[in-house]
Amino acid sequence: MPVAQRFTREADYRRERDFGAKVGATFEFVTSQFRPLLKCLAYFVLPAALLGGIGMGLLMGNFLSSIPGMGGRFPGGRTSRMAESFGTANAMMTTSSILGGCLAAAGFLAAFLLLSSTVYGFVRVRMNTPPDEPVAPRAVWRFVRSRLGSVVGAWLLLFIILGLGFGILSGALALAGPGFVVLVFPALLWVMVCLSLYFPALWMEDGGVVAAFRRSFYLIQGKWWSTLGLYLIITFITGVMNYLFIIPFYALMAAKVLLHWKVDDSNVLSIAAMAIYALGWIFTAVLPLVAMLFQYFNLVERREGVGLRQLLNTLGQASAPRVSNAAYRPDEEGEY
Repeated sequence: MPVAQRFTREADYRRERDFGAKVGATFEFVTSQFRPLLKCLAYFVLPAALLGGIGMGLLMGNFLSSIPGMGGRFPGGRTSRMAESFGTANAMMTTSSILGGCLAAAGFLAAFLLLSSTVYGFVRVRMNTPPDEPVAPRAVWRFVRSRLGSVVGAWLLLFIILGLGFGILSGALALAGPGFVVLVFPALLWVMVCLSLYFPALWMEDGGVVAAFRRSFYLIQGKWWSTLGLYLIITFITGVMNYLFIIPFYALMAAKVLLHWKVDDSNVLSIAAMAIYALGWIFTAVLPLVAMLFQYFNLVERREGVGLRQLLNTLGQASAPRVSNAAYRPDEEGEY
């Protein structure tokens, strides 16, 4: 008898969970929904992540070439007059470095936006899809595309509120005394933890950008420390896993800097190493997003009991189970 797959029903998500259950649910979701989620990530996030990896490879390859003893000039571009005036080639002033920086910034920014949108859009579509039907990437993209405007608006709202708010706060504290400026960092930490529920609320509810902003501060009341602890634990695990994917670049750096091997003059190996890191980043960055999603469902269930009400509404709607008895079966014709 096949084992029923987890996290195919809305009730699987809308539950109260303690700290350990939320960590366990994060990894259980990723493993149980690995294939359909991976397909969506490959379609929507992988191209932008690879673009960012290529740009980062160009940038880091030229940086390694700028280290004394590694050769004075960089492949792929001329040095500027300012760099020549200092007597050495500056890795940040070559054509390939500037191009790499632009590609890395654009690629990783798009990849991060699409990564959170794809993960949360996948969960929303999975909750609304019958349990016995797989989630198609086309359905996920249809839902994600309908919400991209709200996501961009959410980011703009964050930049405006955080930029103006902390700019005014920093100025006021600076007038009170230079030492008071350090008080900005605890305030920033508090706000960032509260906003960790911002995008889960935006994707799982239909209230809009401003409503999701207010909702994140409402839900986290009394649960700020547990949210911070969950985020720190998952981020630590993610950081450890990320080191596995950065090993190829560290090996290349050791070969060029410590062993002085004449390798990768065309930055091909640097690009390949950073592309591997970009691929690993896609998989590991899913974990904090999913963990904050389960924290969102946990807090909603504690305050409002949405999942419990949905479960009560389904009572009596399911078909009666079929009774079977091995000793007496009226549909058995017997032997003749």
